[in-house]
Amino acid sequence: MCEEFVVPTTDLIANLGPGCYVQILDNNDLFWVEIETVCDSEYKGRVHPKLNTGLNTGYCPFGDDNLVLFCKEQITLLGCDRFCFC
Repeated sequence: MCEEFVVPTTDLIANLGPGCYVQILDNNDLFWVEIETVCDSEYKGRVHPKLNTGLNTGYCPFGDDNLVLFCKEQITLLGCDRFCFC
């Protein structure tokens, strides 16, 4: 496994799909999300609270199903070679 997370680029984001893990910024909080569906420029994914770090560990404000809708502008890091192997 690598030590660093992958910084998103336009090309990498264009190739994201179901099963990819991304870190998103939502309301000043960071969350690791596993992408379930991609529709145009909108993503739907499941938050994995146990992957969050710091004060945010285990926290998920998205309801019992942990599902969140987000856009590519919210993606801060990619989980390639750490949480997923694309």
